[in-house]
Amino acid sequence: MLKICSIIACLIAMAAGHGMMMDPPNRSSLWRFNNSFPINYADNELWCGGRGVQHGVNGGKCGVCGDDYRKEHPQANENGGKYGTGYITATYQHASVIEVTSLITANHLGNIQYHICKINDSSKPEIGEECFIPIPFEDGSEKFTILNSHRQVTSRIQLPKEFTCNHCTLRWTYTAGNNWGPCGNGTGAVGCGPQETFRSCADIAIQVNNVSFRSWPSNGSTESQFFVAD
Repeated sequence: MLKICSIIACLIAMAAGHGMMMDPPNRSSLWRFNNSFPINYADNELWCGGRGVQHGVNGGKCGVCGDDYRKEHPQANENGGKYGTGYITATYQHASVIEVTSLITANHLGNIQYHICKINDSSKPEIGEECFIPIPFEDGSEKFTILNSHRQVTSRIQLPKEFTCNHCTLRWTYTAGNNWGPCGNGTGAVGCGPQETFRSCADIAIQVNNVSFRSWPSNGSTESQFFVAD
């Protein structure tokens, strides 16, 4: 935990981008724990190609893990892509409540959501948006509102019951709310209409057992931190 806290502190100090999931580490940020992984200095800018591309070119569509929807598969952040090495960063007990930490490096208000996709063939990318099912927060809500004060956000989310996997993609989505647009009722306001979207994907496993663990790819080896699952 000290390792990830120090990394987050450094990112806050140098931040000029937007946001990403850091615990479990997303695919594009694994290099921050071990530089043998492919480096992506823009790991907090996985924003579907940008607002203009997402909404002006791609009709609002985004790659499942934050890449430009037009890119060929596997896209850079999909399983099997440049950053999608398949490294399992955490294993959780099924049906448990888990904590996930994200970092908002430039606060654009809005909200965050979580989804999960079971990967049946680890040699292939996720099959598409239809693979991802929503994961509610502990209180049953599906969205968490980002306030001006939020920077490092720890969420407690409820893993689906009777859902296990040897390899799953856990996805964090941050939909910003700082752009003005039409609200659909004849009015316009900040937060309405097309907004920037940021995504992070992490490789995890969900098992039927009594213990969960995180595997940080640190210093060229795997360091496992064990904890009792909720």
